[in-house]
Amino acid sequence: MKQTTRKMIQIAAIACAAFIICAAPASAKMAHTVKKGETMEQISFAYIVSIDDIKKWNHIERNTAVEGDTLRIPERSSKPGNDREEPSIAVSKEEKKLLAQLVHAEAKGEPYEGKVAVASVVLNRVESREFPDSVKDVIYEKNAFSPVGNGTIHNKADEASKKAAEEALRKKSVNYLYFFNPETAESEWIKTRKIEKTIGNHSFSM
Repeated sequence: MKQTTRKMIQIAAIACAAFIICAAPASAKMAHTVKKGETMEQISFAYIVSIDDIKKWNHIERNTAVEGDTLRIPERSSKPGNDREEPSIAVSKEEKKLLAQLVHAEAKGEPYEGKVAVASVVLNRVESREFPDSVKDVIYEKNAFSPVGNGTIHNKADEASKKAAEEALRKKSVNYLYFFNPETAESEWIKTRKIEKTIGNHSFSM
C-alpha cells in the first residue's frame, strides 16, 4: 500500500513538473551589459526589440539605461503579450544604421508614419525580383536615392529615424516600391507612376 502511494506521489510530481515547464514563458534570447553613455533607444535599435518589451522582461519602469546593468533581451517571437512578426529580411548592424540614415535623409521633417513607409519601401525592394537582394545594395543602387548622390546618406540618423527603421524591420507598413515628392522630383518617369498613397509630402506607388 505504501509502495503504491509512493508511486502515485512520484507520478503526480512528474506531471506537475512537466506542466510547469510547458507553462513557463520563453526565456530571454541573450543578456546585454549596458555600456557607458548607451541609451535604451540604442539598445532597442541594435536588437530590433521595443523599449517596452525590454522593460517587461527586466521588470523595470524607467526608460533610461544604467551603465553596468545586465538586461535580458527577449526573443522577438515570444515576448510577453506580443505577437509581433519576425523580420523576413536578414540585415546586419551596419545595414540597420544605413537604413536609418536613409530615412533621416529622405524623410526629415516628414511625419513618423512617413518615415516608417520610406524604410518599408527599401525593404520591399529587397524582397522584389526587380531590385538587388540586400538593404545596402538597394540603397546604393545607381540613381535610386538622391541622398546617396548628394552625400547626405552619411549624416547621422536622429532617434525618430532609427525607431522608424526598426519598426519597418519588424513589420513593413506599406507594400509600395517607390516614393517621391511631386513638388521636388526631377524624374519625369517617376511622376508617371500611379499614386497609391500620400503621407506628408511623399507619394507612394508600385
